[in-house]
Amino acid sequence: MRELISSSGFRGIAVYEISPELCFSVGLAYGNESRGELVLGMDPRLSSPLLATSLASGISASGSDVRFLGLAPTPAVAFYSRGATGGAMVTASHNPPDYNGIKLFGGNGASVASSLYFKLVSIIESVPSKVGYSELGVIRSGSGVGKYLEYVSHSQSLSRAWRVGLDPGNGATAITAHMAYYNAGCCPSTINVMPDGRFPGRGSEPAGEALVALSRLVRSKGLDVGFAFDGDGDRFAAVDERGSPIPQDAALAFMASRITDLSVGSRAVVVNVDTSAAVDMMVEKAGGRVIRCRVGDTYVVEELLKSGGAFGGETCGAWIFPSLSLCPDGVLSSLAFLAALESSGLNASDVAKSVPQMHLVRRKTHCPNVLKAHALEAYRLQVAGDARWGSITDLDGVRAESRDKSWVLVRPSGTEPLIRVTSEAASLSAAESMADEALKVINSIIGELTRKR
Repeated sequence: MRELISSSGFRGIAVYEISPELCFSVGLAYGNESRGELVLGMDPRLSSPLLATSLASGISASGSDVRFLGLAPTPAVAFYSRGATGGAMVTASHNPPDYNGIKLFGGNGASVASSLYFKLVSIIESVPSKVGYSELGVIRSGSGVGKYLEYVSHSQSLSRAWRVGLDPGNGATAITAHMAYYNAGCCPSTINVMPDGRFPGRGSEPAGEALVALSRLVRSKGLDVGFAFDGDGDRFAAVDERGSPIPQDAALAFMASRITDLSVGSRAVVVNVDTSAAVDMMVEKAGGRVIRCRVGDTYVVEELLKSGGAFGGETCGAWIFPSLSLCPDGVLSSLAFLAALESSGLNASDVAKSVPQMHLVRRKTHCPNVLKAHALEAYRLQVAGDARWGSITDLDGVRAESRDKSWVLVRPSGTEPLIRVTSEAASLSAAESMADEALKVINSIIGELTRKR
């Protein structure tokens, strides 16, 4: 089971790896650890009802109660967890339809630390079927997300009736996004609104070609902006009024600078190690500072709580506003982005122009989970002897930075059998060259390790 633990909780192939038996055992162990009422939700994947039922049964068997929301975005589970002992979400977020997983939340609405998942596995392995309580917990079904929807709808003050395109991508925000924008005084137009765990409209991750239909919607109706959300609703992506995707790094840098500029308290912003230096430039110009952490919203939250930061985010579109929620929330974040546009007087197409232009390149390659640590160590040793790099850090993966601030990061994915390569430089050709070189090196290392197995 330990190999299924990622930065987002348990994650793997549905039914085979994330099985009903595993879900029951996790529910039993978590219910024993977090005695009380646990909130439970699920995304629309075809396997989610089966796995959520098993998870609820395990929690009930522990003697803890379950408040089962049914189909719900992940941030809704986090929202209701704040009034309970904790929560659990059955989801694989942006992963393909055949994946699923379990993400756990504490009573503060933040995702739990990875150490808790390992602790639960130890409990399961030592007493895999022990119930220990004569009375079963109560399972209350069909609680819905009305209060959460009301909270998100009124999280921002908008004075303009923005014309907004929305693409839930057949995911969990199909039941919240349109209503949230309507309640906020906007005029939403929506596609892919039927929840469907096969994600037939465009896939579960709002990136690249998946934004084509949203871009077409925005252009055809002359809308002000468009937003797309991932399968469980904790991430978002934006397109401008011309239907052009707004680069995630530019959107994050713009939002971080606005938060910093308007903050009356902390001016610290937390981002992970593969975030563009454009964020540093924008935040520092606004009088703030950037704190870097490991990749994963769990680590962003941990650093926000530790530093008292005003805002945190990742370039996948997972943003955290600690004064509102300790869980990334795609719909809430997109509304906040809209409010920032309104207060700045900019059009959506002006965002990228307002941010210093850096060129960020991302690559990825397959790597079995069992080889990741060995591959990264071999890569670290190889680049350590390269005089080009002014500094090399291993906070999360291996990041090598040159004296001109260009950098390359090689790190293992926390949710998939992949190693990701990210590079940034002042020119696109330089960034591509660094990424391709690093990819070639890591592929050679993976190939050699594979042959030796």
